[in-house]
Amino acid sequence: MTPRAWKTLALGAVVIAAAGGFAASKGRSSSSISAPAHWGLYSSAKWNAVAADFARRGFARDSVRVVTGTGLANGDAFALLGARSSTGRTCLAVARGAALGATICGIRKPLRVFSAPGRTIIGLVRRDVTATMTSRGHESGIVVVPAGRGYAFNLTPVRPGDRLRARDASGRVLAMITLG
Repeated sequence: MTPRAWKTLALGAVVIAAAGGFAASKGRSSSSISAPAHWGLYSSAKWNAVAADFARRGFARDSVRVVTGTGLANGDAFALLGARSSTGRTCLAVARGAALGATICGIRKPLRVFSAPGRTIIGLVRRDVTATMTSRGHESGIVVVPAGRGYAFNLTPVRPGDRLRARDASGRVLAMITLG
């Protein structure tokens, strides 16, 4: 192949890749694509009920968002929700379907876990720790997302005997939970 043919081939590949990227985004930047606050885990009616429940607790109704969550086999949502108070503080609550648990405005324990049927868990960790899970003898890090004054994660499925650990910056284990 001649050098000119290689250049033509390379230029063609770049043009095809650019056109594919443009077509995939439909000409919009990723920042213009938004998901609903309920992530599709709730119908409009159920989401309105959940948001109203959070608002009755003193939080801005339009600030209620799913932080992390999943749909359960029975069709209910299992989610960690966040909302902003009138003072600007973000607080959290675990929702099983449309039922909200206690309001959580601070994460004092290094690791906190909530479970649902189907071997699904939602966890909270403080900002000063990292979280790992050991399953079948292999330890790996857990991907977390910002949640109020800490971080959150959800895992499914988890197995009996799996272990979650929270470690400080020096690697010292601050908390360990063995899942049943």
